[in-house]
Amino acid sequence: MMARRTVWWLTLLCVAFASTDLPGQESEPPGDSHAKLTLLVPAYSYPARNGLRFWDELIAAADRVPIVAIANPASGPGTKRDENYTKVLHRAKRAGIRLIGYVTTDYAKRKIAEVNSDIDRWTTLYPMIEGIFFDEQSSDRQHVEYYAALSEHVRAKIPNALVASNPGTICAKEYVASQAFDVICVFENGESYDSFQMPDWGVPAGRTWFAAFPYGEPAAEIAQRYLQQAASKGISYIYVTHDMLPNPWDELASYWDREVAIVSEINAVGPQRAPKK
Repeated sequence: MMARRTVWWLTLLCVAFASTDLPGQESEPPGDSHAKLTLLVPAYSYPARNGLRFWDELIAAADRVPIVAIANPASGPGTKRDENYTKVLHRAKRAGIRLIGYVTTDYAKRKIAEVNSDIDRWTTLYPMIEGIFFDEQSSDRQHVEYYAALSEHVRAKIPNALVASNPGTICAKEYVASQAFDVICVFENGESYDSFQMPDWGVPAGRTWFAAFPYGEPAAEIAQRYLQQAASKGISYIYVTHDMLPNPWDELASYWDREVAIVSEINAVGPQRAPKK
């Protein structure tokens, strides 16, 4: 009887230990593996004729690197289903790409009900999406509750949702503390990525990770350097492109194959994260 009790207690201890995070472990955004650098691609090319090539190349790379694609039929979901998008999004999801839908907040000027309506249309028109990308996020602390409410609505509508936002610059640290977002894009610019630095509090931790969109870079060698700098800058999601304003996201990077290869190599070795401060 004593032997049976000992085995029973040992079993309970093993189960409890296995279910508890070890010291130093960090939780991760839903569905993502973050020993890895992920390509977060604004896929704003219409999937027909020449624009379909953008999606074909994106889908072809999905078995080599982690990809999250931001879908954007009409500066949001639009008002009716587009069959070209339905077909290509189904293909992308089958290939392993994680799809999130574009929604603008106009720097918190849009009413919450209006933004929520866009989220609802995404889930109705394109139910294969797995999260939302809030563009034009306000960066000041006064709107933290506004975005927390939007995030709550996304998570109620989409199980295990990936919620990303784009202030395009360093935002108030309260957005990280609120845990409203899984990913925050803190850099969207055509210059100065080499000198970009995260603030002391901007270290990937908990459930919040950081992204960067350096655009307008024609040189593949420099794009490669940007990718290799990502982890040391605290960046876990990135996409570098030659494309430039007024719309840097309507063409796939001219060095896309090389970008994929570099990210694959980084992930094979394991990126070195920025030290915690």
